[in-house]
Amino acid sequence: MGTLRVWVLVGAILVPGLGCGTGAGAGAVAVTDAAATDQNAEADAAANDDAANDSAQGDAVEGDTASADADAATSDAAPACTPSPRASAPQELGGARPAPVFLPKAWDGCTRYPLVILLHGYSASGGVQDAYLGFSARVDSQGFVLVVPEGTMAPNNNQFWNATDACCDFYGQKIDDVSYLRGLIDAAVKSFAVDPERVYLFGHSNGGFMAYRMACEASDVVTGITSLAGAVVGKASLCTPSRPVHVLQIHGTNDATIGYDGGALFPSAQQAVQRWRDLNACEGEPLAGGPFDYDSAVTGAETAEQRWKTCAQGVEVGLWTMKGSKHIPGINDAFRDAALKWLLAGRRTP
Repeated sequence: MGTLRVWVLVGAILVPGLGCGTGAGAGAVAVTDAAATDQNAEADAAANDDAANDSAQGDAVEGDTASADADAATSDAAPACTPSPRASAPQELGGARPAPVFLPKAWDGCTRYPLVILLHGYSASGGVQDAYLGFSARVDSQGFVLVVPEGTMAPNNNQFWNATDACCDFYGQKIDDVSYLRGLIDAAVKSFAVDPERVYLFGHSNGGFMAYRMACEASDVVTGITSLAGAVVGKASLCTPSRPVHVLQIHGTNDATIGYDGGALFPSAQQAVQRWRDLNACEGEPLAGGPFDYDSAVTGAETAEQRWKTCAQGVEVGLWTMKGSKHIPGINDAFRDAALKWLLAGRRTP
């Protein structure tokens, strides 16, 4: 298949202002009937006295048993988590391709925070993408661990993710970015007490393509993704997730780089959402929201929301159509807060 060279010039963005274990098994100590019959009793009164005494002894046995069970439960329980100072946590992950990590101030190594991985656009960098979206400034207010990795440098000095035929391994370097991002997720779970059931990716443009690829090929470790001006792989047969994934597509109708209506090698925003509605077995009509004013470069409230909430395992599929917005929307803080809130709300039931 031929390759469509999609030049996503994000690098020129101008940013204004720039355990618990279980206890002992129940019933480990059997309690027997302590009221023995005295066959030699000669009077009802004596028999009654014996029964009373035996009952008291039985209560004592039960008390001892309860105490023993409580002690066993205490001794068998997993030790409580010992908090770690935030300053002692690693500042990056990824080995030869290091990715900086941003932790909430309240991080203590015990609280299970969700993980967000931010994927930059073609020719951009993790730092540029974070400056544009402002995610690192929100790790405290929205409560999550953020990892901001870098793609691979191409011979033309542009960083890219090897996502699909459409975007953006233009020099055939065949980087295994799925394995790389899996490694980051695994390392974050081990190093930062990340909740493995709340792992999310947010990607812009080429990063959005890559987020979709992870949803297709790594749904066992990815809970949800958001693609801003990106697209899912063109061939439906190449996307076979093993579990439902929480998915949001955000796209401007005036995007001249990754068209809202699709291209030769990638589907439209509407088709991408339909694909994931089918994959996630969503039913019924969408809930409508908006319009919202998320793009300061467009006059008025330009963003309309569609949200399918009745999907397998409790996931959702959503589409934000930004009428009049371009490939790099002039997003405001309302967008930044709402986009993160939508992503972090994603859950998947067993």
